[in-house]
Amino acid sequence: MSYADLRNTLADRNNGSEFDPFKFLADLSAFASLADEDDKLQEARDILIRVLEDSAKFKGYEAIIQTLLRNVGLFPYLDFKNVDAADQLAAEAHRPEAMPENIVFTAKQAEVYRELMAGRSVVLSAPTSFGKSLIIDAVIASNKYHSIVVVVPTLALVDETRPRLLKFRDRYKIITHLSQEPSERNIFVHTQERVVENSNIKDVDFFVIDEFYKLHIEDSAEGDERAVLLNHAFYKLAKRAKQFYMLGPSIHELPDGFGPNYRCLFIRTDFSTVASDSHLVPEGRDDISRLKALVPNLEGPTLVFSGSVGGARKFGRAIAEVRSEFSPKEALKQTIAWLSANYSPNWGLVNALSRGVGIHHGKLPRSIAQLLVRLFNGGFLDYLVCTSTLIEGVNTAARNVVVVDNKINKKKYDYFTFNNIRGRSGRMWQHYVGHVYLFNSPPDRELEFVDVPVFTQNESAPDALLVQLEQQDLSDDAKARVNKIWNQAVLSPQTIQQNVGIDPQGQIELAREIEARLQELTPLLCWTGQPTYDQTKEIFDLAWRHFKVKAGSGVRSASQLTLLVNRYRKNPDYSAQLSAAIAGKIGDETDEALESFLEFARQWLSFKAPRLVSAVGRIQGDVLLRHGIRPGNYAFFCTQLESLFINPVVIALEEYGVPIQIASRLAPMLGDPKTLDEALAGLARRRPAEFSGLTTFERVLISPLCARPAAQ
Repeated sequence: MSYADLRNTLADRNNGSEFDPFKFLADLSAFASLADEDDKLQEARDILIRVLEDSAKFKGYEAIIQTLLRNVGLFPYLDFKNVDAADQLAAEAHRPEAMPENIVFTAKQAEVYRELMAGRSVVLSAPTSFGKSLIIDAVIASNKYHSIVVVVPTLALVDETRPRLLKFRDRYKIITHLSQEPSERNIFVHTQERVVENSNIKDVDFFVIDEFYKLHIEDSAEGDERAVLLNHAFYKLAKRAKQFYMLGPSIHELPDGFGPNYRCLFIRTDFSTVASDSHLVPEGRDDISRLKALVPNLEGPTLVFSGSVGGARKFGRAIAEVRSEFSPKEALKQTIAWLSANYSPNWGLVNALSRGVGIHHGKLPRSIAQLLVRLFNGGFLDYLVCTSTLIEGVNTAARNVVVVDNKINKKKYDYFTFNNIRGRSGRMWQHYVGHVYLFNSPPDRELEFVDVPVFTQNESAPDALLVQLEQQDLSDDAKARVNKIWNQAVLSPQTIQQNVGIDPQGQIELAREIEARLQELTPLLCWTGQPTYDQTKEIFDLAWRHFKVKAGSGVRSASQLTLLVNRYRKNPDYSAQLSAAIAGKIGDETDEALESFLEFARQWLSFKAPRLVSAVGRIQGDVLLRHGIRPGNYAFFCTQLESLFINPVVIALEEYGVPIQIASRLAPMLGDPKTLDEALAGLARRRPAEFSGLTTFERVLISPLCARPAAQ
């Protein structure tokens, strides 16, 4: 029988007594035995996984299924309470060292693990459900390495990875924040931005880049700024590290010469541990009506993908409207009550949660975003509507993925991204077969090639990347481009390089303007501590014009950015600012105002604004010193911006899942710690119940960071 025949036979639930499980398994065994290519073997695995999903049909044939599982390399699915000697020996050969006894690799996982343990660098292309992260854990558990860097593309992935790696905290210090001091043995879990910024990353034994296809730069537009920084991060780590492991989905080809240059092995496989079915959603009047018609027919936890925050809000509301019968459990009730009291009872998210629907996007505080994922994975939410900030990497308990949009920020997603989104359906041991519901036809399958511009140095590599490379690592064409930048006397190479990711030409033009307006600009640039309103406005104006800052996230101009920063600086009370932002708002206006405030605080105040101020600060320092003028020092102001003008430890704790409202009250209870490390140590010494000023719900939120209750 062919793969299609096997699929159809198993799926046909109308054949009743005519279905012969023994004959079916015999046919599957014959098919698997003849599969001598990776894609054919994966087809055999796919059918076998569907057998596990439909196990009721195969009562009494468990021994045959066990043998088939072993033959196709699906060792984790073996029933170890009922295995023969051959199965037991095969399983033992696929257990990674120093990991719990219940961890068994698939055949392909074991192959990748053995290559890494032999000291080879590996670039792995494998499906989302391959279990790539488990290999990272096994490598760390081997205890071979002193300094490890794990690079993930989004903050949501940092928040997923950090708790998973805490099981190694007795051997390594887990570092996710720039303020944390390294120990003797460290695991850095960073986005590409923080890898580039972190001067404490020096000697590296082993590094990981997750979703490495994001190294590809389509053009030099702002949309690929993160790809530029990821290339820079790869270059920085590759110069220091002895070994690496890069992983991602659906890649067929790397640039010529990449493997030999970096002495790495490229492994490509279609090995998957879950099956997946795609369904095209029937046409309807509009996406909302199609979604409302689909929802009552779905079974199991469901992710719903939207290409924008506005779409996520709209789809979340639509799903909530057809779930009037939902009754929240106690943990969810407490979450709703806390969000209502600390944000707004009129927030659309609060209403959606009351119907078992979460809405996750990049405007949310990280602590709230983490909470929503935990509620979904814990079975308290049936639906989680999300944007690319979650769905392009974070693993959840989803059985279904509904892909409503085919765009991200108004741009159609490519095949890589689509494959990544689609791969979020299904989960080992929970949902053997995932289901993907598409509102649009999938994108055409492209030539699955990932360029690495820091290596190829072609036209897609922007000047901001090339200036970070050492001369001996530049191609002749790249040298010519870089030399044009160095052949000027207005700004030093060191300053240009320190302003990571910012176009060198824009930096040079800004320096020239300072020189041309030296007498006028000196009093506006030469300040220390806190700038005046006019000084702040001048800094943002220079940066906005020369760095080609894009409007967005609630900020349209340098003048508006100045106004908003100054308004926040005058009253840096997070809750008061939030209340003022939504005062007098009703209906959708509440959502817009609340999330605009959250986005401004997260995107502009604590990230973009200090980066712009810091860059201008370096340039004015370079120019003014050369002219014998004492320059300004913007370090304190940048720190104030990054911490929203409050205790930096409070903001750092927010990354660890503690909302600002709670962290502000925790800090005095912990003795007002000066650093994040001090705060984390203080929490780890105390049990949640010892914090008398917190509610039961708030104690649950901080419990992952606290000492475990004493055993009874």
